[in-house]
Amino acid sequence: MFNLFKKPAYCDILAPVDGISLPLEEVPDPVFAQKMMGEGIAFRFEGEKILSPLTGTVLLVAATRHAVGLKGANGVEVLLHVGMDTVELQGRGLEVYVQPGAKVRAGEPLIRIDRGFMEKNHIDLTTMLVVTNSGGYQLEIAKPGVVKTGDPVIRVTR
Repeated sequence: MFNLFKKPAYCDILAPVDGISLPLEEVPDPVFAQKMMGEGIAFRFEGEKILSPLTGTVLLVAATRHAVGLKGANGVEVLLHVGMDTVELQGRGLEVYVQPGAKVRAGEPLIRIDRGFMEKNHIDLTTMLVVTNSGGYQLEIAKPGVVKTGDPVIRVTR
């Protein structure tokens, strides 16, 4: 009864790049397209840096530097996965600025991409942003289109 006037707790997950957002279903990787990792959004972009989509703690950095996991203050966990088949590069062409356990602020650089190296190796840099623990949360995903770094792209509500 006392929760009638309580506002729902939410957080906005922000675009980590300037570019075009697209639905996960359009990603050419069945693990993401079929949402096996969770619900989310993908991006095609031209820049070299991928920024933190939220303020929180770094949970994991893949040994191959192609993915970073984060946990927000409200418990939401996200995975940023850079490109298709980037795991096969064994970290070449990617520089990660953070380590597990680090505290990050939304907009802080996480990964730098050597775009020239990626183009030379014909790497599709479509980048996925997935909520990996979406159970217990309601997600509102922004419509696909042009995004700027810091634009809200997913609203997570408990």
